[in-house]
Amino acid sequence: MKKLTKKQWTEILFYSFILIIWVVWAYILPLNEGPDEHMRAQIVEFIIKYGKLPTGFQPEILDSPWGFTYGFRPILPQMLEALFVWIGLIFTKDAFSLLFLARMVSVLSGIVFIGYVRAISHKMFSSQVSQWIFTVLVVCLPQASFMFTYLNCDSMVLMASAMIVYYLLVGMEDRFSTRTCILLAFSLSICILSYYNAYGFLITSLLVFAGAYFQRSRSGDKCWKEFWTKGFLILGIVLLLSGWWFVRNYFLYDGDIFGLQAQNECSEIHAMDFLKPSNRDTYQNQGYSMGYMLFHTRWIVAVIRSFIGMLGSYKYKLFWWMYAGYGGLFLAGGTGILVEAFSRFIRWIRSVERKAPDFTRVSLHLGLLVAILVPNFLNLWYSYASSYQPQGRYSMPMLLPFMYYMARGIAFWACKLGHALAERGQKWLRGIGYGVCVWMAVVLLLCVTHIMWPVYKDVEDKSVVVTYSIEELYGEDWEEKVY
Repeated sequence: MKKLTKKQWTEILFYSFILIIWVVWAYILPLNEGPDEHMRAQIVEFIIKYGKLPTGFQPEILDSPWGFTYGFRPILPQMLEALFVWIGLIFTKDAFSLLFLARMVSVLSGIVFIGYVRAISHKMFSSQVSQWIFTVLVVCLPQASFMFTYLNCDSMVLMASAMIVYYLLVGMEDRFSTRTCILLAFSLSICILSYYNAYGFLITSLLVFAGAYFQRSRSGDKCWKEFWTKGFLILGIVLLLSGWWFVRNYFLYDGDIFGLQAQNECSEIHAMDFLKPSNRDTYQNQGYSMGYMLFHTRWIVAVIRSFIGMLGSYKYKLFWWMYAGYGGLFLAGGTGILVEAFSRFIRWIRSVERKAPDFTRVSLHLGLLVAILVPNFLNLWYSYASSYQPQGRYSMPMLLPFMYYMARGIAFWACKLGHALAERGQKWLRGIGYGVCVWMAVVLLLCVTHIMWPVYKDVEDKSVVVTYSIEELYGEDWEEKVY
């Protein structure tokens, strides 16, 4: 039997560590201590009870305060969760056991996610240290890991985003073979049926696909027939796998294929008075600009902090040094990638013979930037025009491309420092890189053992939804805020 190498052992230990963290986290977490989990669980219960998908107007899944349901939005994760529960019902009727089984859809999505992240790291970074920094930045971010432990749509869309990026990278290498196009279309379909905030990856895919063929055409390759053939192949598969949802919405909601207008109408009828869309006190209907909201509130700080980690039902903060540590990493990564981009641009300007840019690589970076900007803009717009909720989880679809640039920026500074050091110093620098990875893994472990476990260890029945008063949800001065 062939012995496992050190690298293989490292991979196994990392997967095992993360899997144990997520499974334990999923086990100790009571129902609805993940944001909106109860609303997702109601959809699962409806599918199990009636054997069909709910409409958005279904009273059984209505959220009383807000007056709407998640039945208006894509529910592929809940469909799979219902399948897991249906299988579990053969063996048990225990409510929490079934909930835990449904949460395994999120956990398994996370394991697939890790696999694709590792594959992406090998394609995007040549240095093993950089590969691990990128991987751990993506996987061990507390808020991201939390997504893989309860019922939501974020876990599946993160998995889909990694699949999309990976198959785009493969397509750039194998000239978008038929196999790659099919797998890319499958990944896009999962994304479409999971979460609207991640639709920036559809634009990313179009940019990279078109950029690759444009680069080939500039090299004299007569490839536009192939471009249209494979483009329509991808489109056809996507329409076949995901188009049914929008056709269904068209007939259910009088032509509203996304269901968003129908959701607002439902909320207008059933929500508490001060939460009805027409009565919400938003910055938009008060006449303030978006810039005012950005720079005269704590929106940016709140989003960054909760992107790093606000656990439970958005109530439990990390330790201050965890925020400080991640803030330092983001500062290093952000400045590093900006300095690198500026340096490359200056070298290109000063070069005697300016080479035409590689449009495949240019389109990749444009696509990744789009995947970062779209969820953040939607997050910003939602707080401005609908309901002021500065939450980092709404920006989570950008996780993969954002962390790529952070890891690349960190690698830039490490490379600069490495050139100034002797060989012994470079080994010391690599040690620091691996030390940073260990630090992030320890932070994730402490989130479970020192933040989550003390809060939930004495909960007797974790299948019971904890209800909160209006004061607990919106503060003691909620009437002043509303009226």
